[in-house]
Amino acid sequence: MEGKEKIRVLIRDVLNRRGDLQPFGDGDSLIFSGRIDSLNVLEIVGFLEREFQFEISEMDFDQTQFDSVDSIAALV
Repeated sequence: MEGKEKIRVLIRDVLNRRGDLQPFGDGDSLIFSGRIDSLNVLEIVGFLEREFQFEISEMDFDQTQFDSVDSIAALV
């Protein structure tokens, strides 16, 4: 499974646990639309650090980098 697909699966899992079963596109807003919250962002950060083996804490943290599948994939 490629990186972007792994991110999509993670986002779908996060949304499902929140009771959000609506479809989403790679460019759709996740944070600013209220579909995920700051705790979900931390979960995503942990996944990215484990799965892609890099430290997000070494980067300047900007919430907009986690607002869509496209923006998350750009980090990777």
